[in-house]
Amino acid sequence: MILEPFSPEKHPIEEVAALIYDTEPVYFSLVFGRDRAEALVQIEKLVLAGGNAFGHENITCAVRTGKVAGVLVMQTPYAPGLREEFFVVARAAGLTTAVRFLLAEWLIFAPNYLRKEPEPGYYISSLSVVPAERGRGVGAALLEGAVRKVRFSGGGKIVLSVIAPNPAAVRLYERAGFRTVSTHRAWVSFQILSVLTMVYDTGKTVP
Repeated sequence: MILEPFSPEKHPIEEVAALIYDTEPVYFSLVFGRDRAEALVQIEKLVLAGGNAFGHENITCAVRTGKVAGVLVMQTPYAPGLREEFFVVARAAGLTTAVRFLLAEWLIFAPNYLRKEPEPGYYISSLSVVPAERGRGVGAALLEGAVRKVRFSGGGKIVLSVIAPNPAAVRLYERAGFRTVSTHRAWVSFQILSVLTMVYDTGKTVP
């Protein structure tokens, strides 16, 4: 298995979009809708447009025997803020999707935006593995690759969120060295969600 930066010439974008959409059903259905086919079209547009949370520049593909086995989407500390992201999403996928994106971010992750961090961190927004490849070390390899990339770039924190209950994901991240630093609740689609924020510290600081 090898890790590669996403390339539309090498990696089928419809497969990558499907993996992103399937990462977290609650969040992605809220942003892109429950019509999966239409949602994948919107994600494909954002991947190809770049300059946003789902942009091609943030995606790493795990490839085994020539097929995409999993993807990891990680933003740098210098990614666009929420306001800038709104306009990028609006241009690439339409105003409705941008409004839904803004709503989902505030409904689910508001405490993370309001919390003042001493330094910005890298943020993993998606990690997804093809069902047939689960349990074969794909997720662990993607996380190890992310840690190597951050260290090579000068270090810093890697942050991610898990919408609970998702014990398999929490175990994967804990085995990779992530620790839970906070938990908050969010009211979405007539249900109360528990959202865990987890952090990996490379032991270095971002300049």
